[in-house]
Amino acid sequence: MAGESKSEQVYGQLKTDILNGILSPGQSLSAIDVGSRYSASRTPVRQAFLRLEAEGLVSLVDRQGARVAPISIKSVRDLFELRILLEAAAARMVAEAVARDGAARQQFEEVAEALEAIAEEEPSDSRRDRFYALTENYDQAVIAHTRNSQLARSIAELRPHTERLRNIAHSRPDRLDVSLAEHLSMCRAILAGDGAAAAAACAEHLTQTQKTILDAVVDPHGSAVAIDLVTA
Repeated sequence: MAGESKSEQVYGQLKTDILNGILSPGQSLSAIDVGSRYSASRTPVRQAFLRLEAEGLVSLVDRQGARVAPISIKSVRDLFELRILLEAAAARMVAEAVARDGAARQQFEEVAEALEAIAEEEPSDSRRDRFYALTENYDQAVIAHTRNSQLARSIAELRPHTERLRNIAHSRPDRLDVSLAEHLSMCRAILAGDGAAAAAACAEHLTQTQKTILDAVVDPHGSAVAIDLVTA
């Protein structure tokens, strides 16, 4: 991107590859290899490593270099426990906001209508990608219309850790359709202005997503993706 520093470019490319699973949890990151991969010198690579370490996506080990931060079963449980607390509260607030904010209502109506449309389609890569885009729209709408700015910021800061788990979360053939139905339930509760139902639907969605991830770890042969979680 024009005007973007080399450090910023390396950071963005590395982060994208980590979040998309191109660089897998625990994978070693040689500064020389990364520099060669992204056509960068050692300094911008090191700067990118430091930024990603601060975000919890890279681990720097003395005299051993860097590696993609591993994902542990405990970290998955901790993440989802926190997400349920935060996002259920946000869903309740957003349901209240939609009752008095026409622009907020329109955003959730558009997401719900699009989800209903792709629910009728046959499975395909395009359908999957459009579903992911819609869940991103939903999540951003929740963040934008949560009245507590600290809560909104906390949810946003957890998103990279959640995104790393998306392939595992949808590793079961039917999980995407179940997740789609869960997102519709959340949208409908929000549009109804029912904060309690929105919070409950959010908690159920996150509970089932966590269960899918942990089931895939216990039974990796049933998974469609390579899973590399550690138990610690």
